[in-house]
Amino acid sequence: MHRRSLVVLFSIALAALLAAAFLIATDTEPESSSTTSQAEPEPNPSTPDRGDAAATPTTISAETTVTAATTSTTTPSVTVGPGDTACDPYGEITRSGTVESTDLVEASGMAASRTQPGTFWAHNDSRDGARVYAIGPDGTDLGGFDVEGAFAFDWEDMAAGPGGDAETSSLFFGDIGDNFSIRDGQITVYRVREPDPAALDGPIEGAEALEFEYPDGVFNAEALFVADASIYIVTKDRDEARVYRGDATRDAAGIETLEFITSLGLGAEVSGADVSWDGSTIALRGYDTVWLWHRGAGASVAEALSADPCSAPSPDEVQGESIAFRADNAYATVSEGSNPDLFVVPFGN
Repeated sequence: MHRRSLVVLFSIALAALLAAAFLIATDTEPESSSTTSQAEPEPNPSTPDRGDAAATPTTISAETTVTAATTSTTTPSVTVGPGDTACDPYGEITRSGTVESTDLVEASGMAASRTQPGTFWAHNDSRDGARVYAIGPDGTDLGGFDVEGAFAFDWEDMAAGPGGDAETSSLFFGDIGDNFSIRDGQITVYRVREPDPAALDGPIEGAEALEFEYPDGVFNAEALFVADASIYIVTKDRDEARVYRGDATRDAAGIETLEFITSLGLGAEVSGADVSWDGSTIALRGYDTVWLWHRGAGASVAEALSADPCSAPSPDEVQGESIAFRADNAYATVSEGSNPDLFVVPFGN
């Protein structure tokens, strides 16, 4: 065979071998994952830069549909470009409807259903029993339901997400309020499998009491969210909001000592919290402010919170304590009071 032909054939074979090796390496690269057994690094406390607030949002009409529900918080998928903030994609505040229920008068916590698209769950503050209310995307009353086996000393926030079974959605009710410092540092989060409100003809059954204690004191808290199989509690203090983490998937036996992960100097009290379904955006709210943090792929919650937040659109509410992300990354808020407005801040402008 001609020498030039041999060189050509040898070059082609070498290129094929290199391409095959690259494909094999790509297919076998392990996926990154997070685990509750690995402690997150404790970042330095951060103080928000008020100049980091988002620019005036572009007018966007309210979305009336939501995407299919999912039970898990996945690897963050929303990215933020250089010079941008987590607040930039959000549009103008829209009024989605009015809460019809005459019993939901102190909406202290709210979560978007992971199994019933368009449905929200909400509960009252300490003046109600262990009871949760289902409301439609326009505030329609879908019923109020007792949570059997739970006790409401001072429920302050709630969340939806995977619990003991990663394939199903659970509701988490944070009995975490302690205005008078009488709980000796012990709190309870009730976990129950999320039901279909349309199929209920009685109480929600099967609640489990997850008992926790703070490692370093007694705190009043009104904010809770669930991400990466962990429950995050944010204390309510104007000077320093402290963030703690507990296991969301453990069994109900015993008392778990929470892990302190960071503190935040926000200059205002935190009254509610949530994390987007894809895990890319963490939201804390006060009575007049919504703070957002972007969480990049592979970043822990502690690492995300070590950055300065931006100030996102915040509805003008009488006493706003509830915030909940929908599946489409829009967030909804509702205030305490009789028949409050249900607001939505759409994502994508």
